[in-house]
Amino acid sequence: MTQMLIYEKIVVLDIKKHKNTRVAPVTDFSFAASANSIPLAGVEFIEAAKEYPIAFIKNTQGEYLPTIILGLQNSQNLFVSPDGKWNAHYIPAYIRRYPFVPSTTNEAGKLNICIDEAYPGINGENGVPIFNADGTPAPLLEKSVQLIQDYHLQMQNTNSFTSRLAASGVLQEMKAEFGARDGSRKFRLSGIFVVNEKKLLGLEDAQVLDFFRKGEFAWIYSHLTSLSNFPRMLDRFFAQPQ
Repeated sequence: MTQMLIYEKIVVLDIKKHKNTRVAPVTDFSFAASANSIPLAGVEFIEAAKEYPIAFIKNTQGEYLPTIILGLQNSQNLFVSPDGKWNAHYIPAYIRRYPFVPSTTNEAGKLNICIDEAYPGINGENGVPIFNADGTPAPLLEKSVQLIQDYHLQMQNTNSFTSRLAASGVLQEMKAEFGARDGSRKFRLSGIFVVNEKKLLGLEDAQVLDFFRKGEFAWIYSHLTSLSNFPRMLDRFFAQPQ
């Protein structure tokens, strides 16, 4: 099983192997302390925009992925405190599903449910069963499976939205320079893409209506509004102990 962002040791859940496994609810988010960005589903844009900058990152296949920006430097998450607390009201679904995660199978539409065996809360004193005695999913796993399935479906919808958005030609690379108010420290942020509102307003009516009818125009403007969170992130950055 290959590694994924924030996951270290992913294995497929197996009733024989994990029948007696207990998992503690996640209260320590240290596992995400070095994640400076996290994938985001379109339905999360409105809530996420209240606290995080939302941008688009281009992967190695040339696809654009909606992402919340969590840090201004590599391996930096400004929303995880030294004691592992998540310092924002809205926690993205990608984080909330941890330590569980899906993997695709050879069967179309079917997912394997996996777990990160590196999670310290496995078989801890506060752990609860993930399987019932009869082998069916216990409440913790049942809830996690529902979240994973919903998130997987929403990401498919989001990928469709992002592909159409990119094809419309409204995305442009954002190049910004940030610095302390006294000018003592400066650094540049690059490699992220944002919607050019002028180009957005210049789209054909049919394209605009398509985004609107699908409920995606609200996502676009949530993204644009979220960019005002960059200065707030800068305040977080410079409030850290040096």
